Amino acid sequence: MNVKNLMLLGLLLVVPVLAKGPMDFEFGPRPPLSVFDPDEILDPKVAKEISAPLAKNLAEEQVDVIVVILKDTGNAPPEHVARQFAEAWCRTPMHCVVLHLPGNSNTPWIVPAGRLITLANSGKVEQDVEDRERRARAEPDDTHKVRSAASEAADMVRYWMKDYLNRREMILTEGTRIRLEQESMTRNKKIVFFGALAAILPFVFGITVLIRIIRRMGPGYFPNHSWQLRLGAPHAGGNHAVANLEPPTSA
Repeated sequence: MNVKNLMLLGLLLVVPVLAKGPMDFEFGPRPPLSVFDPDEILDPKVAKEISAPLAKNLAEEQVDVIVVILKDTGNAPPEHVARQFAEAWCRTPMHCVVLHLPGNSNTPWIVPAGRLITLANSGKVEQDVEDRERRARAEPDDTHKVRSAASEAADMVRYWMKDYLNRREMILTEGTRIRLEQESMTRNKKIVFFGALAAILPFVFGITVLIRIIRRMGPGYFPNHSWQLRLGAPHAGGNHAVANLEPPTSA
């Protein structure tokens, strides 16, 4: 076997090992707790304590925060792994995954996701996440790191959710106010128009009646007639004709 074939064989053997990671993880149904700790890095009692307020936020406010604790993520970036868990298990418009890798100097990671995240200010979101991750990473051990990160993530997402709802309510209220103002202006214009019309009509009617009265009180004139000559004569009618207006005499 030549060197080229050996290198190809070695590559085929190494690639599956490098590719193996969280993408091969079978997510399955979402676990009952909001803390997924398959290797029991945390004490089960502590996991339930951390999960309880997260489950309450999900039930009451539709704010979903999941804590995932893994020994490693293979060769995949932690943020990518967190988004994979969010896509598989989270269904609310705004949610977050806290990923913790024991022994990693950069753990934990707080990764928000969901449709409403796209409506938030990206610069503010990044800064908020960095500040909360820094506080959680400063804790002394795994339990405190996870507890702090879960609390920070829940507060952060709840704040964003309330801020979104408040802005949405403000937009709806402002839209309603503008619509009512426009309707009021239209209604006032109609009132002014019909009021002016009601005031003008009697005046026009009075002017019309006055003109008719004045015309009746003035001198009367016979209408002009057009004369037509008969048989070319300069005048029509009989000469020396007289009319007798006395009452007729009995025979």
